[in-house]
Amino acid sequence: MPAMGLKAGMAVTSPCFTFHAAQEADSLRLAAWLAGQAKAGWLIFLEGDLGAGKTAFARGFIKAKCGPKTRVPSPSFTLVQPYETCTPAIIHSDLYRLSEASEVEELGLLDALESDICLLEWASRAEGFLSDPTVSVTLSLVEGAPDARQIIIEAAPEIIASLKAAQAREAALQSFLAQAGWGAGTRAPLAGDASTRRYERLTLPDGRQGVLMDWVKGPDGPAIYDGKPYSQVAHLAEAMPAYCAMVDWLGAHGLSSPDIWARDEAQGFALMEDFGDRHIAMDETIDRAVFYREAVSNLLHLHQSPAAEFLAPYDGKVQAVEADLFTQWYLPYRGIEISSAAAQSWHALWEPLGDTLLRAPRVSVLRDYHSVNLLWREGAQARFRVGLIDVQDALAGHAAYDLSSLLCDARVDVAPELQAAAYEHYCATRFGADEPAREAFQTAYAICAVQRNLKIAGIFVRLSERDHKPSYLKHLPRVLGYLESHMAHPALAPVAHWLEAHAPDFLGSVEG
Repeated sequence: MPAMGLKAGMAVTSPCFTFHAAQEADSLRLAAWLAGQAKAGWLIFLEGDLGAGKTAFARGFIKAKCGPKTRVPSPSFTLVQPYETCTPAIIHSDLYRLSEASEVEELGLLDALESDICLLEWASRAEGFLSDPTVSVTLSLVEGAPDARQIIIEAAPEIIASLKAAQAREAALQSFLAQAGWGAGTRAPLAGDASTRRYERLTLPDGRQGVLMDWVKGPDGPAIYDGKPYSQVAHLAEAMPAYCAMVDWLGAHGLSSPDIWARDEAQGFALMEDFGDRHIAMDETIDRAVFYREAVSNLLHLHQSPAAEFLAPYDGKVQAVEADLFTQWYLPYRGIEISSAAAQSWHALWEPLGDTLLRAPRVSVLRDYHSVNLLWREGAQARFRVGLIDVQDALAGHAAYDLSSLLCDARVDVAPELQAAAYEHYCATRFGADEPAREAFQTAYAICAVQRNLKIAGIFVRLSERDHKPSYLKHLPRVLGYLESHMAHPALAPVAHWLEAHAPDFLGSVEG
């Protein structure tokens, strides 16, 4: 049955956001702001004359949602271009070539309206067969300025308010860059992570490059432990100052963290040295043996110093809260139900295990010392070839944690011989022939490896189910493999016994 006409009632009830794009880059930026809010079920109409920039706007939207390297061809001839690997999936369609409106039913668009984001150019060609749009974007040429566009967005008040907030933040960001002497730089988005931080690469006319971090402090989650949200109990950094403090500390202690050239910690802006984007999860040309040797050398140097004085302890309370992610997210994903008493006993067994790790001298634990956060700098020397990023969540804890993070990498396979060589390199350099020290470290390493991968299993399921990022699930088999290989250590007997009693099939087949 045909739907109501295009934009029926929208002009009366929906507020407008008017934006002047002096060049295409401005239009793409606006598209990225809109993409940041877009959810499954959004229907977006892109309106304007031929050459107004509808496809360019769609391209900016899709790249912002699916990644800057996503190839976005025009759908002019295919009529429908799907992006099924995006979360949620995106359908980009150009209806200009429809001979009659009813042909839209044959394109599969109507079936996708509830589950996907649909970007439609020339939606008026299907008038009477589409519901009202969630967002209407109208692009117009500007007389006398061939690169400029006038863009009007009609949408619900909360969408318009978010766009206005993004515009205000952009103005503050432009002022920050101008004061730093980088106002003339061109900006290109960089791949982000699972956080609310946003990154761009800046290039000045003379070729110099830097990286911009834009970090808007997000709202706290629900109170789940002693009236506090998970982020506070687990000591996750929530704003720029934590990042800057740790980067400054690492640099002062002879480690390869990026120089911060300009910062506004209150607003969440930082301009810093560009380490490039080569890491072993994406670049197979990096010599793995050399990389792991230098990455271990980094840790050996880091562990010569006591923990940074401003870091909170990575104690049993934090370890238990992190391990709870396994029972809260991973086990339900596998269809395994446990009682509240079992959940409490799980939490209770991890507190003393975590506290045993603090009997050793505390070092700065970066907590995410693994492939995607270790950038390979070919031109640097020795351990400085491994650049450290994403260090804001550091805590004061056991040296074994970051080594287990490196060698039990959730995103890449580490060959057994490389794991063994790297582990032995660390122990031989730090402990020599001190067998009691080696044995104590091996125990701590097993505890850290199991706790970390229990946490990661929960986080990856949470990213899939809560944050609609299913791509993380492909790493679950690797994560479970680490659990299986390290659970046999006698120190983990309480954990193994709990799993045998309450979740004996937790290692069952998992689709990656």
